[in-house]
Amino acid sequence: MKVLLSIIGSSCALAFSPAIQAQAEIPATEKKAAAPSSVVFYGVLDAGVTFVNNEGGHGNTKLDTGVMEPNRWGVKGVEDLGGGLSAVFQLESSFNLDDGSLSSQGTMFDRVAMLGLSNRYGQLTIGTQYDLINDYVTPFNISATASGYASHQGNFDRVAGNAIQRSIKLASADFDGLTFGALYSFADKSAHPDENDSEGAGSGTAWNLGAHYARGPFSAGVAYMRLNTPRGTQAIGPYPSLGLTQFLGQPTFAIDGGSGERVPLKNMAIDSQKIFAIGAAYDMGKLTAMVNFADIEFRGYGQVSDLRLIEIGGRYHFDAALDGTLGYQRMHFEGTKANQLSLGLDYHLSKRSDLYVSADYRRASHGVDGVIGNSFAPSSNSAQGLLRVGMRHVF
Repeated sequence: MKVLLSIIGSSCALAFSPAIQAQAEIPATEKKAAAPSSVVFYGVLDAGVTFVNNEGGHGNTKLDTGVMEPNRWGVKGVEDLGGGLSAVFQLESSFNLDDGSLSSQGTMFDRVAMLGLSNRYGQLTIGTQYDLINDYVTPFNISATASGYASHQGNFDRVAGNAIQRSIKLASADFDGLTFGALYSFADKSAHPDENDSEGAGSGTAWNLGAHYARGPFSAGVAYMRLNTPRGTQAIGPYPSLGLTQFLGQPTFAIDGGSGERVPLKNMAIDSQKIFAIGAAYDMGKLTAMVNFADIEFRGYGQVSDLRLIEIGGRYHFDAALDGTLGYQRMHFEGTKANQLSLGLDYHLSKRSDLYVSADYRRASHGVDGVIGNSFAPSSNSAQGLLRVGMRHVF
């Protein structure tokens, strides 16, 4: 922790040192020669139909959007301040394509809302932004390339790509194939600061370190993150995510007195969550092979549990228009295990539009309700399968 704060403090000192400030005070002659501000508007649209074989004992066909990639739009820009220094910003919002509503009710820019400075050594940004697991390890989540439902189960390792609020992030430039960074997130003191229950209390502090290396056909990334009292957008919901009926010795759902149905607990009050994630890839031309591993430690209710997950797979480039991806995951947690296989075919209509079909099958230990991702109700048994056909457009 002291090392992280020292890195961030040194970066702040560098960014706002007299030398840097002097660079920011651009002479009039240099202002005329400086490049004008550039602003880019961008986004992703994803929609399709999914059939799942078992949700609570029944099959279901549904229109599901934002699956292969979240539906989102954003704007980002850079201003040349002269002397090698630039101001940068980014705003990004996710939404539901089926009804046009915001993905996070009451929050406009739920994915990214950041401002910062950059130079040839790196970038220092403040706000809501993606963590370093997203930057350095998420690219090796091969199953998610096959199917948008196949990010690591429950996404407890945050490999699906997550933003974190109230954060300061330092990301280095590329030094001969090596990039690295550090992030610190401040505690949420605004939401019910005097409450200590799982629904009311705000999240605590968090910190994150990571690095990535790429040289020739080989690339690898690693990250470590600690979340203290994760709540809200960082909350733990083991039943809808993993199908577990017990978590750290606690029940993961309540029984509705009227209907008798299971009501999942979506915000369990744990003390901390520690994440170690690492991944690697090797490009052999038409085939790119990938592997990754994650270890997540949960502490709470006087107990400690570790979730471990390993994933292998590859992406094959058939021709200019068609790609195929196969991924396999194996997970161990609290005496249970689960295996998941994901297959995807992606047909490119153009550089910005594609059609895809994907299939997933997951089988868990006896007594664990099978569930894929967080988009479905758990199965009535230990297995769940799905088939999806969709379209994506990038602008």
